Amino acid sequence: MPDIHSTVMSLPRSCKSAAERMAYELARDDALADISDADSRKISELERMISKETGERIALVAYRVE
Repeated sequence: MPDIHSTVMSLPRSCKSAAERMAYELARDDALADISDADSRKISELERMISKETGERIALVAYRVE
């Protein structure tokens, strides 16, 4: 994993590590799957269905798996 420098220094070490890992993953734009608009709408509908069932805000992401 590349060295990622965090600007959030006031967080506990465990939170800082999680924030750095998330920044690393978000920076990997090429890891996102190239899906059609129809598939994107299906994912959005699944998010709505799961959110309604659980009462939680849900975000689903399509990553390309190698």
